[in-house]
Amino acid sequence: MVFGSSSLQVGLMVLRSSRRVLALLVTTALSLFPLSLWAQAAAPSPSQPTYTFRADTHIVLTDVTVTDAKGNPVHGLPQSAFRIFDNNKPQDIASFEEHATMPAAMTASEIASTSGVYSNDYLLHLPPVLNIIVIDIANLEMADQMYLNYELTKFLNEQPEGQPLAVYLRAGSGCFLVQNFTSDRKLLLTAVHKAIPRFPPLGREYLTDYDTLQQIAADLSQLPGRKNVLWFSGGSTLYALHNAEALQYDANWRGLYDELDQERIAIYPIDARGLMVIFKPAAILAVWRQHVAMNDVAQATGGRAFYDNNGLKEITEQFLNTDVSFYTLTYSPQSLRFDNKWHKIRVAVEGSYHLSYRSGYFADGSMRDKDKEEPPKARTRLLAGGEKLEETELRDQPIIFRASVLPASDPSVAKWEKPSGSLAPPPLKKGSVPFSVRYTVPLNALTVRAVDGKHQIVFAVAAIALNRDGSAVQQDAQQVKMVLKEEMFRRDPNLMVTLDQQLNLTKDDQFLNLGVWDSVSGRFGSVEVPLDVHKPVKH
Repeated sequence: MVFGSSSLQVGLMVLRSSRRVLALLVTTALSLFPLSLWAQAAAPSPSQPTYTFRADTHIVLTDVTVTDAKGNPVHGLPQSAFRIFDNNKPQDIASFEEHATMPAAMTASEIASTSGVYSNDYLLHLPPVLNIIVIDIANLEMADQMYLNYELTKFLNEQPEGQPLAVYLRAGSGCFLVQNFTSDRKLLLTAVHKAIPRFPPLGREYLTDYDTLQQIAADLSQLPGRKNVLWFSGGSTLYALHNAEALQYDANWRGLYDELDQERIAIYPIDARGLMVIFKPAAILAVWRQHVAMNDVAQATGGRAFYDNNGLKEITEQFLNTDVSFYTLTYSPQSLRFDNKWHKIRVAVEGSYHLSYRSGYFADGSMRDKDKEEPPKARTRLLAGGEKLEETELRDQPIIFRASVLPASDPSVAKWEKPSGSLAPPPLKKGSVPFSVRYTVPLNALTVRAVDGKHQIVFAVAAIALNRDGSAVQQDAQQVKMVLKEEMFRRDPNLMVTLDQQLNLTKDDQFLNLGVWDSVSGRFGSVEVPLDVHKPVKH
């Protein structure tokens, strides 16, 4: 097999193992691959502070937002202006830091998306604060969705490009990603218009807030820094059932709040129904309970609830203009006992200010392991056949790669250089359109092993197509082994590996999630691609 001189020269052998087994392997390794595609473990960027915790004590980290009577952030407060209490006992502040810097626009990660090239390199330059918009239509009627669409469209048209945003949709299949982090307002507008309006899902009364928050926590759990979630909804679906209490599990909520706390995820529930005029007492009581639930989630996570307000654009605008301004405090509770009880946090500041911070934490046994943050150490892993592999901290960092996704008939595909290897195309099905996918992966992101005197790499690629409701409609996962040409490998070990894959997509496919997984080290990377599949042309 002969390849062009500008590409890596390798021999390619596709391991014909069962697709179902490999898909299960990849899904298990990624912990629900379709739901957590972009939640990669990323090394903190220079703009994101890191905090070192001692292994023999519990450190409580609290982000505090301070605003004045008009909702404007208050800057320049010294540590001496803050007092913090744990179960009403005053605590010594161990560290104190103010955050008040606007992040730069994420332009490096937006690689010529108009030409069908996508990348996850945004993980290398994350801002200190990540903002996520969740559009929850489970309890939001069509008219309210149209108003929310109008308000968000007006906001994105008027807001200059700056802070990156990600857009999620909660529909029939739970939460799924519509648009990954980007500063491009056009891409965000497209995502909002693709998400709403649409008919609310059937059986929505069984889509609980707990499930939604759990999916949000899973998706954001490995992204560093503070994460703010703007949760636009029509209120909780919990009270759509007569036996709503049956869906309340205090122990589950305790574990969920622990996870949101550990990952610094603040929830900002926003009632997208705006100011409502209600006459029936039962409906008034239901809405009041929904707002109480919104306040509970906000206070438990350090966010703030917004309701009875038609200015959805103004709420979003003010929030994004002020959310980068907050203070981070840490303290070590005195005489802490792991008694599985709720510990209330209270922060006081001199002056007439409004404070937002998480209301407390559960002192349970799970804190013991989560508090221990030890420096990464190299580990030796025993592979099949007795070979030993030295693992380093790079194992927890994502694979950064590019993916080119175009219809196979696009003239640009014919101009692509010869790849390092290619997978056999699947048989074309009626009503489908063949798409060409090219993965471009740095060789130094993969594990190179010496086998029988030759250098080789083993990795897997997976493609999952989702429909407009976020349901996986098809998937293709295959494992690949490449044997490297010695002269090329020795000349430049930092070459790019290119692999071509063909997919048969239909007009119902709205999103494509692509993953690259190093089968040896376990490192993983993923890219989310919006799709616009036209009907196949008849010849």
